[in-house]
Amino acid sequence: MVRARGLRRFGAAVVLAGLATGCGGSGGGGSHDAALAEPALPAVLTEPSDGAAVPLPLDGYTVSSADSALIFQAREAATRTCMKSKGFDYAPAVFPAAPPPSPLDPDFLGILSAAAARQTGYHRPPPPAGQGAVQQQRNDSPEYRKALEGSGGTPGAADQAPDRGCMAAFDQQPGATPAAPAKDDVVGGLRSKAYEHATGDSRVKAAITKWAGCMTGQGYHYSTPTQASSAAWADPASQQEKDTAAADMACKTQAQLLGTWYAVEAGYQTELIQQNEPALQAVKDRANQRVATAKKVLGAG
Repeated sequence: MVRARGLRRFGAAVVLAGLATGCGGSGGGGSHDAALAEPALPAVLTEPSDGAAVPLPLDGYTVSSADSALIFQAREAATRTCMKSKGFDYAPAVFPAAPPPSPLDPDFLGILSAAAARQTGYHRPPPPAGQGAVQQQRNDSPEYRKALEGSGGTPGAADQAPDRGCMAAFDQQPGATPAAPAKDDVVGGLRSKAYEHATGDSRVKAAITKWAGCMTGQGYHYSTPTQASSAAWADPASQQEKDTAAADMACKTQAQLLGTWYAVEAGYQTELIQQNEPALQAVKDRANQRVATAKKVLGAG
């Protein structure tokens, strides 16, 4: 039960989004913002498995981790070739390891994993060994930086495109489609809209009321999950915190809060996909083109 709010809070996911999603469209939210009806729920709610990511409909419009790695490697290869042509040795960066799903949703649902609740309470578990930042050795001379990053362009000059140096080599490949600006993240915008609609859904609110009643029955007085998770818990996690978090997760299960939440969020995502299909298809087309370019650069296509 460890999916937080799609891609919005993961540092590595931000890296992947900039490299691979290639989202394009209207202001990050799709083509329009029609009113959404409360979606129908399945007859039997499925409670997410502890520790498992939960697939949602908009995932079909994102780039797989394997394709993200492919694009990253191709970008680095193109940059290295460009730098070599200018007389510089460029050490390609290492593709960042994807972080484990977050056990916390700080915005609405609080703790999402029973195992994490028992181990670290509402504190985030330490990252797995070997997932620290990888330092890339580079030449910091002005000439090297100019070759790598370019000299920019004159702001507002219609006849002068910004010079991005060798960092733009991948986007300048024949037939390449540049990544769209972050502000045009259609998928991210629609994820956020579905999330916001889910927070106000009557079925989700009813499940939270059941959760609060369950917590009260166990001696914990919180009206929402985030009240419990954002309380002034000391560091490191105390046994009282772990017990509270474990009770929190048990009450989520009893109230079917997470099963309700994910079914509702999936329903809103489906509605938004139907409303924004042209913009989302453009996202997929752009991403597919970038994958094709990456395969050519790496000699795999």
